[in-house]
Amino acid sequence: MKKRVYFSAALIVTALLCGCSDISDGADMDFVHTSLPPETTEPDIIAELVTEDTEAVPVSAPEPVYTQAQLDAFGARLEEIREECGVYGMSAAVFRDGKIIYADGFGLADTENEVPCTADTIYRAASVSKTISTVLLMQLCDKGLISPESDLEEVTGLPFNTDYTKGRVKLWHLLSHTAGITDTSRFELGITERYETNYILKGALIGTEPGEFYNYSNFGAGMIGSVIELLTGEYFQEYADKNLFKPLGMDAGYANDYIERKENCAKIYDYDGMIYDPATWGRTAYYYESFGLGNSYLQAQSELLITAPDLARLGTALAGDGRVKECGNVRIISEDSLAEMHKPRISTEQYSVGLNVRIYDGTLVPGRVMYGHTGNALGAITGIFYDRSDHTGIAVMSNHCNYYVNDDTGVYKMLYLSTREAYETFFGDLS
Repeated sequence: MKKRVYFSAALIVTALLCGCSDISDGADMDFVHTSLPPETTEPDIIAELVTEDTEAVPVSAPEPVYTQAQLDAFGARLEEIREECGVYGMSAAVFRDGKIIYADGFGLADTENEVPCTADTIYRAASVSKTISTVLLMQLCDKGLISPESDLEEVTGLPFNTDYTKGRVKLWHLLSHTAGITDTSRFELGITERYETNYILKGALIGTEPGEFYNYSNFGAGMIGSVIELLTGEYFQEYADKNLFKPLGMDAGYANDYIERKENCAKIYDYDGMIYDPATWGRTAYYYESFGLGNSYLQAQSELLITAPDLARLGTALAGDGRVKECGNVRIISEDSLAEMHKPRISTEQYSVGLNVRIYDGTLVPGRVMYGHTGNALGAITGIFYDRSDHTGIAVMSNHCNYYVNDDTGVYKMLYLSTREAYETFFGDLS
């Protein structure tokens, strides 16, 4: 049976007191929350980030109650969008004020075996991974191990600066795609040829002045993993598990070794007819560990496996004050680091760029400054978008979709239409 999840005002107290859990079976059922074990509600590794976790949480205004007709109409519209955009399977989760107000799945996660998508379906996040990886790196800023202004070569020992590089590459350059790094064949072959990070980096620097030129780079973003490893002495996927997903009780991770319910993973259907199964493919944790610390340059840029509701929960922290209310009110990032992530660093024709966050000023949703990121890998298109002014947003994930984009934003049509529909249905009175 398809799993459908809605929230209403009656769940305010429950949501504040309980942590994350699996979604219950049955049509039109609410989330059933179970409290996280005492040892995981305030883990030491997260508590180190801030000192104000015991502060009283401001009381939110009463949440609006959405009618069943509204919820059903939104679901019907998402199904229309799925068919219009050639999506095989997709899931979406809408949030407001730290809480999920809608989550559901449409189409098939596995077309061969006719497995339906639900809110529980786990997808490859593709480049949306970059934003979540940046949260993990900003945690180290909160601990004082690095800062946005840190000289990366001095901090990591990696060859970020060359004789023809005009200026020193800082952390914020790497996270805003202005470090003068490009993707090369060395990067594409790195996982099979066992190329080390420093070897790829030496051939990837194009010699532009850091901070002056936007050049989107998967390798550059992937090096978030390398930097974290060199600063912490832990493998990236293990650090992410300990410092983000496990404290929040999420079945998510950057390697399938860390996914408990592998049967929930959606297959990926590439445009060339290839089918990939993230639950069984070879990009596992031990494979990256064979490189040694400092060489996990693929995971951070595209390999996150997560459900749409859990991605949305992380979005609530980005849209809010850095805490995930539905998961024990755990803080994952400080407000200072949030401000750094969302500060515009450079502009393109379609959006401004923060630290692996894109900023759409009135073009994605009229009258709103929307933040977020899109992803596209092997046919799987994903996205998360949110408005920090009223803490609203949506996460959408799929396993196959057409490439059509909205010209004004560069956002894939499926994501563009889904986001506009969510804001018109749930938040139109706030625009």
